[in-house]
Amino acid sequence: MIGVDAGALSITDERLRVGVWRVTFYLLRELSSLDRNNTYRLYSFRPIDRDVMKYFGSNMQNVVLTPTIGWSSVRLPLELTLRPVDVFLGLAQTLPSSLSNTIGFIYDVGFLFHSEAYGASARKLAKQTKQLVERARHIITISKSSKQDILNHYSIEEKRVTVTYPGVSFLASQGEALQKSPYFLFVGSLNKAKDIPLAIEAFALFLKQIKKPYDFVLAGGEYWPDPAIDALIHQHQLEKYVHKVGYVSDDALADYYRGATALVATGLHEGFCLPAAEAMACGTPVVAVDRGSLREVVGYGGIVVAKPTAQALAEAMVKMADKKIRDTFAKRAIVQAKKFTWKSFANDIYDIIIRV
Repeated sequence: MIGVDAGALSITDERLRVGVWRVTFYLLRELSSLDRNNTYRLYSFRPIDRDVMKYFGSNMQNVVLTPTIGWSSVRLPLELTLRPVDVFLGLAQTLPSSLSNTIGFIYDVGFLFHSEAYGASARKLAKQTKQLVERARHIITISKSSKQDILNHYSIEEKRVTVTYPGVSFLASQGEALQKSPYFLFVGSLNKAKDIPLAIEAFALFLKQIKKPYDFVLAGGEYWPDPAIDALIHQHQLEKYVHKVGYVSDDALADYYRGATALVATGLHEGFCLPAAEAMACGTPVVAVDRGSLREVVGYGGIVVAKPTAQALAEAMVKMADKKIRDTFAKRAIVQAKKFTWKSFANDIYDIIIRV
């Protein structure tokens, strides 16, 4: 019997179906095919949508726990005490107490480096991640960079931490262009941790150098919007060039990826950056800053600038706007993206489940 914190799948707001939601969904979907011997209890704070559950095997059962207040600290631990499981997967970077066979997931520890960008969540993340490290029998993280951060900041043996890369669900194929002008693309929540203002400053410099029509598409929810984004768009008079399209479906997102000159990734401290991997799988190179795991994930599939400055990023964008250079990186991007598959991710997790 394997318990899973599947609270992320309870989310009904589509703007939040990113990050942990995607990891939880695709991991469980792959485990459904890989493991038919064990039973999985998917704990959530409201019923998981049938359109989501249909992708999982019959051995995966949704267990709804209420109330939502104190769900992680009280309700879930009570349930696990009354009805124990053999192994528990903490997919939300938190673990309940009083369990021995636990596998905790740590996606990033950016809150340790940039607490100001995480606001009120920084203290909560710091507390629950510290508890996870103390409680977990084994820890999963999603990049070598994040593993090093964990080893540097917590008292933990290296053998207790395993790196396994998440996968991508997009394939390289020709889609219809969604923008008439060539464009750069950002994908992700429009919050302070993504440092989108740096990308906008770079785009403004890029336009002055390139001197031809170009757009910048921001695809992602504004659940925790960074007010500096709109301020900079107005300051640089970019209203006609920067387009916020909000949350988009996977099908539309794939078309945005395929049509872009490059994905721009400027996160302050990415644990992995799924959009970078997804873009490369669609044959779209990445322009990124050397922060967190970005150099590790992008590899030769794009240009990673050493200095996180608008000028350095703009120069990389100018290079990528050259079709010959862009096509070279596009081929490399497809090769790089093959390192990231949900099947491989699930296999690694399953191996650890049967060992703990």
